[in-house]
Amino acid sequence: MSKEIILKEIDPKSVGVPSRSVIGEDRNNHFYIIKNIKSRIIMKHGHKIVETAKEIKNKTNSNVSLATTAPVCSKTIKFLNENDIKIIFDYIIK
Repeated sequence: MSKEIILKEIDPKSVGVPSRSVIGEDRNNHFYIIKNIKSRIIMKHGHKIVETAKEIKNKTNSNVSLATTAPVCSKTIKFLNENDIKIIFDYIIK
């Protein structure tokens, strides 16, 4: 069983993404795109996540992952992994 990751919500504009995005940071300066939606995350969302991750990586030169409670489509999981975006399901926002 994996350990829960504690995330601190930060201002999205500080990492160069639109204000409607929800971004978290752990104590190791690793950034997370937070998607708390009820429906499945599909490829359409995957493309937007990769775009957002690239913006964050360009501004901060840091790793970016996806933190979500929603199920993720298998093709989207593969697509995100190919773009070096890990997916976590166990996290807490403080």
